[in-house]
Amino acid sequence: MRIPTAENAHLTYCLNVHPGATLAEAEAAIFEKAPRVFSLLAERVGARGPFGLGAWFSAQAASELVEGDHLENLADRLADHGLYIFTLNGFPYGRFHGARVKEKVYRPDWADPARRDYTIRLADILARLLPEGVEGTISTLPVTFRPWADEPRLAASVRHLAEVAAHLAELERASGRTIALALEPEPGCFLERTDDVLDFFARRLLAEGAGDVSEATLRHHIGVCLDTVHTAVMFEDAAGALARLAESGIRVLKVQLGGALEVRVGEAGPPAALRDFADAVYLHQVTVRGPDGEQAYLDLPEALGEAPRGTWRVHFHVPLGWEGSGAVGGTGGGVDGNFIAAALRSGVRHFELEIYTLDVFPGRSESAEDILAADLARLWRLFESRPTSKAT
Repeated sequence: MRIPTAENAHLTYCLNVHPGATLAEAEAAIFEKAPRVFSLLAERVGARGPFGLGAWFSAQAASELVEGDHLENLADRLADHGLYIFTLNGFPYGRFHGARVKEKVYRPDWADPARRDYTIRLADILARLLPEGVEGTISTLPVTFRPWADEPRLAASVRHLAEVAAHLAELERASGRTIALALEPEPGCFLERTDDVLDFFARRLLAEGAGDVSEATLRHHIGVCLDTVHTAVMFEDAAGALARLAESGIRVLKVQLGGALEVRVGEAGPPAALRDFADAVYLHQVTVRGPDGEQAYLDLPEALGEAPRGTWRVHFHVPLGWEGSGAVGGTGGGVDGNFIAAALRSGVRHFELEIYTLDVFPGRSESAEDILAADLARLWRLFESRPTSKAT
């Protein structure tokens, strides 16, 4: 939905919390799950539609959507339901619920033409669905999984990203719709921290990827999606990261909002409650800061096996308002009014709550819709408490 205290800014939640591997599943998320979330939100804070969506179409769903008249029918149904789509999650390519995902979420990476083609298809879909005067964004994986990042793969990735930027530029000329691609730094990937992003843009994308694509086009159509869960796991100051990216001329196109797990581990070892978060579906990278410095683990079971002392941050998306489980807490409190103000100053206009782990959240008693609505209400109040901003 549009945020009344910031010009052309929008707040939503990411629909990858719901199954969406097929077009039927994606449409059920849009027309059955999301209206329930927004109805609960309206009860809490009086927010009114039309309500914006952060949609997720897998590669299969996107292929189905462009067949026949499915896309036109979707556009009509969105209007009839008081909904609009302004951002897409183009990170998960295939099935994202109910089976092992782990490192498969990074396939295909940007070295694979399939990732380029999928992203172009998403852009064409979004260009048809975007409301007049609203820029569209597509978040995507941060180039590749770090263990795969050899030079040939990186060179191919840069080439494919530049080709997508060229397509987005042509799409803007042809349709009048502006769409930008947002690389999303994540623990364990080639782009983990802000320093990685700055280096990638300076030494690779802008230096190698241009070819027939101008630097202006690359900067206009490729930027960053900053995820507060990921920055927390990497012990990065999210507001500081926003400022550094903006100062470097890299567009922060979207912020994804959530909390990471945080726990202090001493001589007694990890609390028992932490083991409940080691599910078999998603990859839960861990960063530990302790007396031996900083240590990184690809997944929670590995960290539990070594049990180093220190402060643990775990890549498990938890609600902003989650109060913790025993000795296990969350970092959601860092998403406060100061952070929102910093994001707006940095030019962010797309804000998306992302808590895709609700299906595997241990001890959950409330419905996903109730949890999502409560967190959106929390964010809505943060925006409402700000004076009206006309910054663009």
